[in-house]
Amino acid sequence: MDPHKFNKLLCKIKDDKRALIPIYKEFHSKIIIHIRCRYGQRVCAEDVVQEVYAALLEIKEHAFIDSPQQWLFAMADHKAADSFRAQCKETSYSDDLKAPPVCEIPTQSIAIRLALEQIDPISQKILLMHFWEGYSHEEIAKELNMSCGNVRLKASRAYKILKDLL
Repeated sequence: MDPHKFNKLLCKIKDDKRALIPIYKEFHSKIIIHIRCRYGQRVCAEDVVQEVYAALLEIKEHAFIDSPQQWLFAMADHKAADSFRAQCKETSYSDDLKAPPVCEIPTQSIAIRLALEQIDPISQKILLMHFWEGYSHEEIAKELNMSCGNVRLKASRAYKILKDLL
């Protein structure tokens, strides 16, 4: 979504809650995927996304947001971390000598990591930048000094390999 359009919608939200609909349609599934990839089953991605949109409804003033997707991903990361910390605090220990539980890496994340190892390093970087860090193909092309078409092609091929492996 164009940053100017996103910022206009964000300004409208305080007066008209329906301004949230285009933002929801554009970013909902992307945020879900981002949270599931980053946190696995440790947090409920749907709950995190709901908290992000609730926070958007409460924003009164904001600076211009240059990269809406990255900004929303960062907000979702903060909400997910808060949720994860709250889950850890809910666990009580009667014996002070017991060590707190180590947060396990979900099997899904391990499977993703192993599948990523089957892809060439440049394609790995492209997928990680796109899906995990929220970069657009254009931003990745500029960062890696490649054409946008080449980035899209490598991403598409790498995604197909991941899909076949997972």
